[in-house]
Amino acid sequence: MATLSSCLVKERSEEEEEEEEEEETEDEEDEEVKKDESDDQKKRRSAWTPSFFYRVGREMYNYVGQEIMIEEGLDSYAGMIWPGALALCHYLDTHREELNLVDKAVLEIGAGTGLVSIVASLLGAWVTATDLPVVLNNLRVNLSRNTRGRCRHTPQLAALSWGYDLEHTYPTSVYHYDYVMAADVVYHHDFLDELLATMKHFCRPGTTLIWANKVRFETDLTFTKNFKKSFHTRLLAEDGEMKIFMATCREEETEGEVGMEIQDLLTEEEEEEEEKTDDDELRYDDDDDVTEENHMLETEREDKEEEQSKSYEKEKTEEIMVLKDDENEKPEENNSTDTSAIHLLQGRAPIWVPSTNTSFGKDIYHFVGHDITIYESIDSFGAVMWPAALALCSFLDNNRQRVNLQGKEVLELGAGTGLVTIVASLLGASVTATDLPSVLSNLRANVMRNTRGQCRHMPQVAALSWGYDVERAYPTSEYHYDYVMAADVVYHHDFLDELLATMKHFCSPGTTLIWANKVRFENDLTFTENFKNAFNTQLLAEDGEMKIFMATCRE
Repeated sequence: MATLSSCLVKERSEEEEEEEEEEETEDEEDEEVKKDESDDQKKRRSAWTPSFFYRVGREMYNYVGQEIMIEEGLDSYAGMIWPGALALCHYLDTHREELNLVDKAVLEIGAGTGLVSIVASLLGAWVTATDLPVVLNNLRVNLSRNTRGRCRHTPQLAALSWGYDLEHTYPTSVYHYDYVMAADVVYHHDFLDELLATMKHFCRPGTTLIWANKVRFETDLTFTKNFKKSFHTRLLAEDGEMKIFMATCREEETEGEVGMEIQDLLTEEEEEEEEKTDDDELRYDDDDDVTEENHMLETEREDKEEEQSKSYEKEKTEEIMVLKDDENEKPEENNSTDTSAIHLLQGRAPIWVPSTNTSFGKDIYHFVGHDITIYESIDSFGAVMWPAALALCSFLDNNRQRVNLQGKEVLELGAGTGLVTIVASLLGASVTATDLPSVLSNLRANVMRNTRGQCRHMPQVAALSWGYDVERAYPTSEYHYDYVMAADVVYHHDFLDELLATMKHFCSPGTTLIWANKVRFENDLTFTENFKNAFNTQLLAEDGEMKIFMATCRE
């Protein structure tokens, strides 16, 4: 069997060997440093994300009985670890008999940092990791560091751009694989049709495709529908919005039919009658995510005026559901339908994101002596949990004397799912959580669920769009806060100047601004520099690229 791996094996240059020796020396030095760390330092570090630790931009994972060191990049999404990769690695590690990868030819699409390829290699596979050319340098380093001397087959890597013309560069007569793997390759990009075409190209008779993804956007649901039409699929694992599919090709289709089907899928999306037919068929689908998909399609067809008239009633219904949800979650009632508890009792607690117990779209965190249930959403970045929020919550919980929130007025910018607001409220603060109007329903439900009857001050939720004219909606003569907090509000958006202006507006004399952020992109560094120029700043905590700043205004 000819594989891409066998065609791309090259002798390493002396320069590459020297680089690898330097990496080994660095790893040994890291081990020496870790031995010298105190127990308190280790405890403080791991509290932010208990499954791994941040140190000089590196993250440690443990799969296949091996410690895997992943160095993230700051230049693209491919330079970060995403939950789909953790889910797939965990599944491969715990289902070795069902998916025996020993001596199998494996291709990973969109390998990113290389974690999935590393785990597959450690499990005995002959792996080829592929991604865009700009990602290959960091991918190569991670693969070399974690597989050298540990694997039956040295993994290879190659550039691969998704598209329809792959037969020219990767002819099916030459490149054939037992498994094709992809993790979190479906997100907010414009190449979903090309991705599907690439999956079809490599998923030939005899090939098994394994795709792991966490649903966040409507496009994810659309892609999932097209994915199921294109392959014979089976749901291997599911935990809330995290799903792992196994797929095989439809052998009866010819090459011409494959190309035509892709074009047909695009046409179907534009025709209402065919969408209606698709909806009727999907009602009989066995997968749980189809119900939500149908709901979203129906919602798109609703009249906007009707939605507005029902918005108030919808919010009240959500509040009632929160009350019922809380009653069902009381420990003394021993709710038998809590899947998270079932996982724990059966010894199958999901460790995809080990700091939380993820079950049916909700994550459970533990801060200030409370279990905090957070529901994520799939409609925006503001409805997803980001690492800086965990870092800031841990800092507030473990530094109550240094940052005493008892009776203090606190404003949170970009509250998202509301975790920071909840923790600050449990610590005695009077909190106002703010975000864009589209995020407020989920934010309000999370805040109410976790603070009602447990806090001195009931937190408030309000809409706030960053900008230069905040004075009109929030005049400084009326709105004054002891603390302004923000976590992971700096990312790939075009409103960094507006964010800084908003911070300046609220950070008046007597106000302390606390900002937590994990550096990923170059604009994070630019914003940090502007932030330091705008305020009197102090670094409260730092762990690799995770930083927490305290700032006061320049009076």
